Amino acid sequence: MRSYPLMLESEDSCLEAVAIMTVKDEFHRSKEKPDTIIVQLMGGLGNQLFQYAVGRRIAKMNNFSLKLDLSWFRYHPRWFKYHPYRPYSLNHFATLKDIASPAEIAKLRGLTWVHLKEKLFHKLYANGLHGTRTMIRERTLDFDPEVLQISTGAYLSGYWQSEKYFKDIEETIRKDFTVITPPDPENIKIANDIRGAEAVCIHVRRGDYVSDSKANQLIGLCSLDYYYRSIGYIMSRVEKPHFYIFSDDPDWSQQHITIDAPTTYIHNNPSDKNYEDLRLMTYCKHFIIANSSFSWWGAWLSSNQQKIVVAPAQWFNRVHYNDDDRLPKEWVRL
Repeated sequence: MRSYPLMLESEDSCLEAVAIMTVKDEFHRSKEKPDTIIVQLMGGLGNQLFQYAVGRRIAKMNNFSLKLDLSWFRYHPRWFKYHPYRPYSLNHFATLKDIASPAEIAKLRGLTWVHLKEKLFHKLYANGLHGTRTMIRERTLDFDPEVLQISTGAYLSGYWQSEKYFKDIEETIRKDFTVITPPDPENIKIANDIRGAEAVCIHVRRGDYVSDSKANQLIGLCSLDYYYRSIGYIMSRVEKPHFYIFSDDPDWSQQHITIDAPTTYIHNNPSDKNYEDLRLMTYCKHFIIANSSFSWWGAWLSSNQQKIVVAPAQWFNRVHYNDDDRLPKEWVRL
């Protein structure tokens, strides 16, 4: 990735002059390409997939270029004090990988995102580099159809967690979200086992839902009752199921979830290889998902046309949040 002098946080006048000249040059050259959608990527893999998908849809329908803003992964160390580290993970997929420069981000979002010291920021602003502010923030957890009416270059910031944002380019999204990093021998063996079974994926999300009090209050954990009711629902409809349990807390899952059917606990992939777990999930035929964007994608990307997907009836702990648009209508809520 290209290095930009403006990222230096020095107050030295020479460095400031270099920064202003560099950004000014990049900024004005970026004006030559106004038809660009920049999408902010943030959070874990599931979030990144949703964010990419909405940007991909808008860019494709307008014949625009799509660029990714990865600033969040560099400039939010405080977030990682309370949450597991979430790396940029789309490099393992067949996605478009054009990374937005700081000047391109500034043009659409404004220079506040460049993380400059106040003195240098004001000098840049005085030089006319304050951007056009064509920034679209997610306004609601519901699907917002107005977002899909964007017909000019824009910067998108949000989570966009509904298939309605990209359902009309489903084939493109499925192709882009093919994992291209070759699997290791152990994952190849597990994949072959899953393909040869009436495989049911169970995803148990704990992690920061347990350790972070705010996440626990807002989102909350799926109860054991939910999992056992979902298992019963699957077993009454699927002949000879084999359950594959994926979790960020495999020890807890093994201690608390026992099933009177063949069960395999998947715990060979570290967190920085979550794309391997996602790939394995997609090979399953049926799904019991958590209130997690990660398992949402595992179920959605499965190619089984007869799949049963069971999801929690209430996605958020706070009942006043509307999540009607979050799940495809054919999925079962329990």
